[in-house]
Amino acid sequence: MEEYGHVLLEALIDTAKILPLLFIVYYLIELLEFKYAIKFKNNRLLKGKASPVIGSLIGCIPQCGFSVITTDLYAQRAVSVGALIAVYIATNDEAIPLMIANPSSIPWLLGLIAVKIVMGIGVGYLSIVLYNAIFKKKKLANKSETVVENVEDSALVDEHTNEENADEHPEIKIETHDGCCHHHVESKSFDWLHPLLHCLKISAFILIINILFGCITHIWIGEENLTNFLSRSIYLQPLLTILIGLIPNCASSVVLTQLFIMGGLSFGALVAGLSVNAGLGLIILFKQNKNIKENIFILLMLIIPSLIVGYALNFI
Repeated sequence: MEEYGHVLLEALIDTAKILPLLFIVYYLIELLEFKYAIKFKNNRLLKGKASPVIGSLIGCIPQCGFSVITTDLYAQRAVSVGALIAVYIATNDEAIPLMIANPSSIPWLLGLIAVKIVMGIGVGYLSIVLYNAIFKKKKLANKSETVVENVEDSALVDEHTNEENADEHPEIKIETHDGCCHHHVESKSFDWLHPLLHCLKISAFILIINILFGCITHIWIGEENLTNFLSRSIYLQPLLTILIGLIPNCASSVVLTQLFIMGGLSFGALVAGLSVNAGLGLIILFKQNKNIKENIFILLMLIIPSLIVGYALNFI
């Protein structure tokens, strides 16, 4: 029992050290989300030629709202598929606050942001090309063979056939969704309580991870045995982290980031896992967008490039 008490004490101390900085960072993030969320959802550039670039830059801001808003906009054909995928890939969720709270990880954080921005832009443009090749021609062919009986049917037939048509409808109604802490991501007033609750929630995740990792390294398995296992399984790590990253909860990004900070993951595995970690975005995509083939295409455009980049970084 003495060993467990020592592990618990160390976990509490490590968590307490980063709590004040996390508190400050989350208030700054909440302020950014409150100030720019409305401008973001009304930005017509997100369906233009530069949409993957803009989506990737916006996505790298650590928050839980932009991926939700972008998904809503995509379901209403107000953003390009390239912008959507760029936001998903570039989203870092909890990685930025956690790595800022650990100064030794900041150089890795800069590399993570740079890789994910470039990756978001590249995959975003690639997805537009592939989407047009796979879906647009089929929809145009179906449109020429289908008799449109009413306005509602016409809207269904014309889905995605011409993204420029969205300019004719500048007023886009966005549904309000809850973020990862069940706060309204499109609230019109600044939520002073949410950053504190979010900070405490993430700190609880960190404490649990620290306790489990401490038990594994000091009691159950041993640090040397764990290190040997991880070094031998480096080729499986990107695949495993992608499975974790696909879990639609901020806990998954906390797990991946903390494991990397503790030396349990390679940088390539971290990039792979966080590149598919789109938060609640994918859940809302499958709920809002009724075209299952499109949704599967978007999911594959997250998983396949993330695997490729993750394994490539492991060999560098």
